[in-house]
Amino acid sequence: MKPTLEITRLNGASSLSDLMSVLEEAAVAHAIALQIDHDRMLRDFGCLWMVVRCRLRVTRMPEGAFTVRTWLRKPTAALSNRDFSICDAQGELGSAVQTWVLADAAERRIIPMKSVEPLWTLPTPEPERKDALRRLALPENMTVSTHWTVQPQEIDSNGHLNNVAYIRHAEALAPKGCTLLEVVFDRECFAGETLTLETAQADGCFVRGVKENGEESFRARFWKENMQ
Repeated sequence: MKPTLEITRLNGASSLSDLMSVLEEAAVAHAIALQIDHDRMLRDFGCLWMVVRCRLRVTRMPEGAFTVRTWLRKPTAALSNRDFSICDAQGELGSAVQTWVLADAAERRIIPMKSVEPLWTLPTPEPERKDALRRLALPENMTVSTHWTVQPQEIDSNGHLNNVAYIRHAEALAPKGCTLLEVVFDRECFAGETLTLETAQADGCFVRGVKENGEESFRARFWKENMQ
């Protein structure tokens, strides 16, 4: 098993959600190579991988062929962190980190990483990145911008709304040209559910998705490099 995996895309990317889609492809391919993919985890351990946080930072968008490289950190008791680097012919243009949890497939509750023994023997590169995902606090003046009903084609193999779909809808409400993204996924959404999307402009653009029962589904922040 190799600790890292690379995939190359030829046609560049025009948005953060485009890049998120390629990160997802790389993560899936690496999980298959490490034999911790969706089908194996469901079949042998009755659990699902779910991403709960992500930070993506780029200095520019790739206009031609680019490569995404991904690798895992050593897991903690509850979390698995996955790193990414994004490069093209001119060099590295961005990086990302995602935090994943394991959820019981039937009960949809988080389970300990230690319950899946193979995770503790996976190869991880050294030295390990140590940067942590910070808390994403929302401003108080969030206002309703639009409503969005989840479509069947937006559902992934876990049976819930795909993480990239959240970003595509949220990014449509952010200013053009944002190069940084932070997102927290709080609660799953399913086909037919309607989310209310709220926004606020404060040190970037904040977007929150609220379910029909009032629960928060996700929160995201988009901003540019010259913002704090």
